[in-house]
Amino acid sequence: MNQLSNHKARGSALTTLVGGIVILLAVLFFLVKLANSNYFSNVEETTTSATETRIMPAGSLAMGDGTPIGERTGEQIFNKVCIQCHAADGNVPNAPRITNNGEWAPRIAKGFETLFNNALNGFNAMPAKGGQADLTDDELKRVIAYMTNQSGGNFEAPAVGAAASEAAASGETAAAASPATSIDGKSIFDTTCVACHGATSAIPNAPRITKNDEWAPRIKKGKDALFKSAIEGYTGPSGSLMPAKGGNTNLSDDEVKAAVTYMVNESGGKF
Repeated sequence: MNQLSNHKARGSALTTLVGGIVILLAVLFFLVKLANSNYFSNVEETTTSATETRIMPAGSLAMGDGTPIGERTGEQIFNKVCIQCHAADGNVPNAPRITNNGEWAPRIAKGFETLFNNALNGFNAMPAKGGQADLTDDELKRVIAYMTNQSGGNFEAPAVGAAASEAAASGETAAAASPATSIDGKSIFDTTCVACHGATSAIPNAPRITKNDEWAPRIKKGKDALFKSAIEGYTGPSGSLMPAKGGNTNLSDDEVKAAVTYMVNESGGKF
């Protein structure tokens, strides 16, 4: 009798163990199904969720913070990529540091297109796109504008996403509403020209505002000659280079003329 009772006890314990395992597996199955219920649907259904599941891409790329490629801002890209070489306290040789205007000034003077092409294709020890191959052209332009605008420049960055078309439309409206006579030359000087033509600039052969002697021979050439050089760009006899529109190709001809007029009138001329 004791042997029979022992067999029954062992059988009951085994049944309890198997039953517990089955229940545990069932609970895990339903938990997994519940966790995924918000992301996938039965693709044979015609609901909105099912449709989204059917057309879901096999994979998508995003930045560490979840921003899709193509939608990243200049600041995001700088903080993720460019900061390694261009940080304000960086020590990479020949890499201009953000907010250090003196280091950026000669580069800004070459114009935005030159900066973009160097960043796109690589320049000296800098790899193409700073080593981040998935950057789009617009993203690269945004981070260039971000760094230069923090360092004495004034370049316009491509808008992100849907804001691009809205910005373009508002820009056209503003241009139409602002006649040339109301253009503030000082404002343009302060944001674009000051990097090379500021009173304390160290750019060789660039006449500095309020330095009448430096401007005098240029003023003698006449208004039209100065306007033409500023709009189209100018290469001096000594090889000094001024890019078209000071490197800011977003400026209109009238805006460039307003900036030149302001500098001349502050430096002994009267346009």
